[in-house]
Amino acid sequence: MSQRIEAAYMEKNSSWILKELMLEVLFVSILAFFLKVVLGVLGKSPSDINNDGLIRVYWMSSPVICIYLILRLMKLRVFFSLFLVMLICFVIDVISQKKFSLTGEPLSFNDVIAGSNVSLASKYLSVDNLIFCFEMILVGIFLFFLDRKLKTQKTQSKVIAILLFITIPMAFSPYLTVSSFIPFWVKEKVSKLNYKYEMDYFSWNWPGNVLAHGLPMHLIQTSVRIAAPKISKEGLDEYHSFRKSYVLTKPINKTIIFILCESCWYDNNNFKDIFQPLLNHGMTPLRATSPVYGGGTANVEFEMLTGLPSNSRYLSGILYQEYEDVFKDNTESFASVLKRSNYYTFAAHNNDRAFWKRVKVYPKFGFDQFEDIFAMGELPVELSKGKKPYVDQADDYLLYRAALKELREKNGKPIFMNLITMSTHGPFPYMNDSGETVYKSRAEEAVSRLTDFLDQVEKIDKDALVVVYGDHKPSLNKYFYDRNVLPHQLFLSVGEKDEDFTFKKDVNPLELGDVPVFIKSSDKEAIAQFVKSANQKPYFCVASLVDKYFIRSGMLSASYMQQYGCQEPIYNDYNGYNNLIGKVPSWLYSVSLFDNVTE
Repeated sequence: MSQRIEAAYMEKNSSWILKELMLEVLFVSILAFFLKVVLGVLGKSPSDINNDGLIRVYWMSSPVICIYLILRLMKLRVFFSLFLVMLICFVIDVISQKKFSLTGEPLSFNDVIAGSNVSLASKYLSVDNLIFCFEMILVGIFLFFLDRKLKTQKTQSKVIAILLFITIPMAFSPYLTVSSFIPFWVKEKVSKLNYKYEMDYFSWNWPGNVLAHGLPMHLIQTSVRIAAPKISKEGLDEYHSFRKSYVLTKPINKTIIFILCESCWYDNNNFKDIFQPLLNHGMTPLRATSPVYGGGTANVEFEMLTGLPSNSRYLSGILYQEYEDVFKDNTESFASVLKRSNYYTFAAHNNDRAFWKRVKVYPKFGFDQFEDIFAMGELPVELSKGKKPYVDQADDYLLYRAALKELREKNGKPIFMNLITMSTHGPFPYMNDSGETVYKSRAEEAVSRLTDFLDQVEKIDKDALVVVYGDHKPSLNKYFYDRNVLPHQLFLSVGEKDEDFTFKKDVNPLELGDVPVFIKSSDKEAIAQFVKSANQKPYFCVASLVDKYFIRSGMLSASYMQQYGCQEPIYNDYNGYNNLIGKVPSWLYSVSLFDNVTE
């Protein structure tokens, strides 16, 4: 009798678990449908419905499904859990779309967790955004109490555990192929499944990765950075062989100043007159190719400081954020190399020192001192009076005042300066136009501050080398579209606001990256040779050729690229650009950035 009762109980319990499982699967399916059809954040999937296609959709949804299941495990009811997860996905998707419209890059994991970026991101919030957030809070409160009143589906721990057991390995599959704690046979199996279901991470192409695998999985994948390349025995032999092939020389300029000019850009038809004063103050112009558009400043700075490409297959993401903890303490850069020749190395940025993690990176790159906005004091009253309300970024006067103070205090001692401007930073609000009024006003102020700085530097050291480089085009999408600065075929969608414009996934730096560079030196012959060799080339080549003609620091990467690629004639197409980047061996990254190698 007791056996029959036990069997009946087991049958009833199994039936109950199956019923609960089916209900939870239904809710998970609703969530996946929302992600795929309503938001469209799951990337591409087969048009025909089959088992492989369903598995792929579930896999791409798995990070979000995990969050939903965890909320259910925390005893939250169905409607409220679905609402929270859908709202989070919607907000992240909106932010990613806005970032992509302005920079050509989607949201990454580090964007989400980097608290230092929040203050800058807040500048892009509108009143409508805040109203929407308030409305969603009210909806959430309503659903919370509605769930309780309707007594909707409660959490069944066994059912949730079953679904989590299936979902967690999918959601965190990128970690299963790289973790040292995972057995090799598991890594091999996961790699085969990645290949079968087309889930391999496109680390070199983030827009394409989002298109292929969806935004949720992209965020997980970008949380697993490409491991810093380790030097092999063959690479070590190549390094020693190359090291013997060149002779270290003594630097030839006492005062060396690099100035990254935020969003500084012009061409023959747009904003050219704004930058004319730089030419009037003795600067010579040329063009360069930036690896980024509208943002990603730190990667441009990286190329100019190290002479290495930021967008090769050996590294990924915003390099300061991704690798700040693994850069070696004596990372090879202009600062560290010149420091060994008794230069004082000074960096300054009229923004928060934590931005792009410069506060952690700069000491490893060899800077003796880093001064940020909080150490620069107040702007003189006479300069703040009469400012237009939209010229509201930190004034570059503060940056140059700090630099001049340091230059004078060193009193003729060799010095290398790395200055990062801020006053031309976006966004650029529309004033019955496409943002050009605000951009023009900020750029005019920036150039005025820069020419004043050049005058003062001239008085201190007439032979100073000054390199001014625009990091990327400003994110004036509509302006560029209307004036055909960026060809119309580069865009997937267009509209009335900058954030309405979406680039096609295959746009490349040759199409987006044309930017100006200015150089000033008393050696006119070297300037002529430099402009001829460096014009239109990537920034890592600009850095290498600046070193060749004006510095002669002996920096390893610069010396290598002078011999293998950067001195050659300009490429004709994107394949040539990629081939140039491909000439940089992994050992050059290893020795320069990560591994301490004995001579």
